[in-house]
Amino acid sequence: MLPKVDFRRTYLIARRDFLGYVKTWGFWLSFLMPFLFGGLGFLASSMNLNVEPVRYETILDETGKYGEGIIAMENAKWEKARALIEDNLPPSMAEEGMDRVQSKVIFVDPPSDNMEEIKLYVKGDKTLTIDGETAQLNGALHIHSGSAGPIVDYWSTNVNSNYVKRLASDFFKKRATEAYLSGGGLSSKGLSEARSGAAEVNPFDPSKVSEGGEGDQAITETDKIPFYVATIASAILWLTIFSGAYMLLTSMLEEKLNKLLEMMLSTTRLSEIMLGKLLGVAALTITAMLPYILIGIGGAIFIAFAAGPEVAEGLRNAISLKLIVFFPIFLLLGYLFYGALFIAMGSLAESMQDAQTLTTPIMLVLTACILVVPLGLNSPDSPLLTFAAWFPLSAPFAAIVRLPLDPPWWELALSAFFLFLLSIAVIWLAGRIFQYGVMSGAGVKGVTSWIKRVIFRRKISG
Repeated sequence: MLPKVDFRRTYLIARRDFLGYVKTWGFWLSFLMPFLFGGLGFLASSMNLNVEPVRYETILDETGKYGEGIIAMENAKWEKARALIEDNLPPSMAEEGMDRVQSKVIFVDPPSDNMEEIKLYVKGDKTLTIDGETAQLNGALHIHSGSAGPIVDYWSTNVNSNYVKRLASDFFKKRATEAYLSGGGLSSKGLSEARSGAAEVNPFDPSKVSEGGEGDQAITETDKIPFYVATIASAILWLTIFSGAYMLLTSMLEEKLNKLLEMMLSTTRLSEIMLGKLLGVAALTITAMLPYILIGIGGAIFIAFAAGPEVAEGLRNAISLKLIVFFPIFLLLGYLFYGALFIAMGSLAESMQDAQTLTTPIMLVLTACILVVPLGLNSPDSPLLTFAAWFPLSAPFAAIVRLPLDPPWWELALSAFFLFLLSIAVIWLAGRIFQYGVMSGAGVKGVTSWIKRVIFRRKISG
């Protein structure tokens, strides 16, 4: 028989838990933080602000063989990056993107032929004049001859400045590779041409509907986007359930330690307290996740319009009817299941240390459940993922991440039904534990004594 519930008292408890967090400054700071940082990022982007200052570097090449090659390799790298942007982004985005893709290092002519004097510029004792403005020389690459080959020294007051050091290192490694190849009558250009002429692997999916051409069954980014979306949705689902369940634990523990539960029990049933807490923290969790949901929807809409028809089609395929139907179902059932467990553990705990000890097994289960999510990208047909979609503890996350494989409706419904049955059982059990922990004031020691007395039939002394 289901316990009696007064919905007005349940509502008051839910409202109390919800407003108790919402009225705090910390909640609103965390709520507005995504919008704040998003706005600052947009402002910095629109104002073309650079958080990393432009660095002026010079190369003193006493050998006369390498300096120009290092600068040419740097310029070629950024030209290649701009070409990739131009080839893969719409014109409206590519033009702006190419303007932003540029090196933060500007190479200038050596202010002196003497390295000792150049060190004064690096230390800041002397300054450069660039376009009529004063600037400091941030670093100097000194290349000179040694008995075994060139010696390369880099001078800078910034001990963490690695960009030019890596650039020079890559240049000399490339030269060493070319020298090794040329020793056998080969060249890096020939090696590159040989690699570019190798056969490419073209992926196809025979399950795709073809209208007569083999290219219709080629695997494209459009086919991969639903798997990305499902993985992100599953991760959000896990984070929402985890956040809500943990807030239930802390709320229950705080009220038990402060004797607030004893006051509430004078006018409210245990079932109303438990249901009210589940509803109140559920509303709080959804409110806390709302900024990320809105940003995600806005980002998807922007990408769909800005990135071209292929991405838009992939997003349309990802936001399927099954995702719209089963995402809230698994969110609700997963939250009820784990939330009831955390409430029960919180009612038994007598301190935060007790709570951490009691909830460790549940935390391990939740952590193991999130580990199946990456399988949705790498091995969506994995037998482990199929099992996880049926296993009630991991079903909320595994079932969502398998949606791009288009499992049948009955399979998803049956998985949700199994989780529903287990959630009912867990809520009933959690209610009994909640009653035992609150009404009798029992804690971990009380539960241990009960198990020894009832399960193992041991006599408890004292």
